[in-house]
Amino acid sequence: MQFTQRKWIRDYFVFSQKERRAVIVLGALAILFALLPALFPFLVKDEIELVVDTATQQQLARLKVMPEAREYRKDEEQSDQLYEPKYPNFKKKESSIIAGELFYFNPNTASAEDFQRLGLREKTIQTILNYRNKGGRFYKADDLERIYGLRHEEFERLFPYVQIETKTTVPKETAGFTSTSTSKSENKETENFVIDINSTDTTEWKKLKGIGSKLSQRIVNFRSKLGGFVTVDQVAETFGLPDSTFQKIKPQLQFSETGIKKINLNTATIDDLKGHPYIKYALANAIVQYRAEHGNFKAVAELQKLGAIDEVLFKKIAPYLVTE
Repeated sequence: MQFTQRKWIRDYFVFSQKERRAVIVLGALAILFALLPALFPFLVKDEIELVVDTATQQQLARLKVMPEAREYRKDEEQSDQLYEPKYPNFKKKESSIIAGELFYFNPNTASAEDFQRLGLREKTIQTILNYRNKGGRFYKADDLERIYGLRHEEFERLFPYVQIETKTTVPKETAGFTSTSTSKSENKETENFVIDINSTDTTEWKKLKGIGSKLSQRIVNFRSKLGGFVTVDQVAETFGLPDSTFQKIKPQLQFSETGIKKINLNTATIDDLKGHPYIKYALANAIVQYRAEHGNFKAVAELQKLGAIDEVLFKKIAPYLVTE
């Protein structure tokens, strides 16, 4: 029994020389790792030197100042504005546009109430009034667009209704006769002036009452996209042309069929067709698909077989189409 116990103790608790060395090494490592946190402050320097890049700090400081500096350089960036108020927290964009009443007005004499009726915002109205109070004057309708804060779409809406009176200096001794006779002769000449809607350029259009530079250019551009006017009433479809203005100039408009450009239904591509103001992509695609399936069109009237066209639209586009 004692022999068995001694053998058991010798097998489990007696180590060879190599094993004793291994136990000593492991024990030393365990003690070292246990003491390492306590020894760490003695192994590193008490002070850590930080290298500061002064050039980088200066650049960062300039970046912080730049947004504020931009607020004071508006005069350089907005040099084309007629008048720019110094609002420190002025918001250039707002979420919505106030709808207003449209009527003829003179920006040189209109009151704040008139501008409110037109739908302008309070800050824009104040800008116009401040500009006028400092001696500013609108000499033509285009000058209104240069008012700081007035949006382009607002200007486009108001432009046809701007009426600016031009003052002429007349000698006192002849004022009673000259001014009256001149105005009457000019009005009579303007009323008797007749133009051809398909050949007149922008210069002639501007001679009509109520037609300025932008409206004349729009009329000519619309005529070019159509391929020419086929009726006088088509002029009224010009974007931004008030019906009241059209009715005034209508007696002075005459129509000629010369120069009407037409589209060949049998050779035109989708792009050729949808480039016309009256023909949208859906109709252009339907025309090309029908032609591919049934062959060339023998007459323009065959378009009425398409489900994408009604009688009203057919009458509008038929004068601009051919099958030859």
